[in-house]
Amino acid sequence: MAKDREVTASELVTASELVTALTETVSPLLRHAGTVFAGNQVPFSQASLLTNLYEQGAPQRMSTLAQTFDVTPRTVTTLVDGLERRGLVQRTPDPDDRRAVLVSVTDKGNALMREIEWGRQALADALVNRLTRDERVEFARLLDKLRPAPRGEQGSPA
Repeated sequence: MAKDREVTASELVTASELVTALTETVSPLLRHAGTVFAGNQVPFSQASLLTNLYEQGAPQRMSTLAQTFDVTPRTVTTLVDGLERRGLVQRTPDPDDRRAVLVSVTDKGNALMREIEWGRQALADALVNRLTRDERVEFARLLDKLRPAPRGEQGSPA
């Protein structure tokens, strides 16, 4: 790709060029979340865990979080410690298994995540509102085709 002129969509032919264009398109969304987390002194690794807990919408066992993130239980303990110090999550005993501990998002953590969601939604609206309804449907179809299969599922792309 030439750096001295604007490249049109019809000129994007290599996988690298397409991925670069996609990355440049969504980077403002990612930067927004990163800026909010950084402003609240939440490192990326803790931000990922907080986001997962928020999106699950229910308390999660520490062991489940370790499996989800493919890390050791000790690593999850360290991440939860940091989030708990900031008042973003809390630990409670699991009523179904007294050996287990549940982690849930606090009101402060929910407020932080809503701030991120609000900003991300505003940026997404500004981005996607440039597309017609038919273009949105086609874009969603193409993204579905590119989306990786969930862990454990195998198969070749369609």
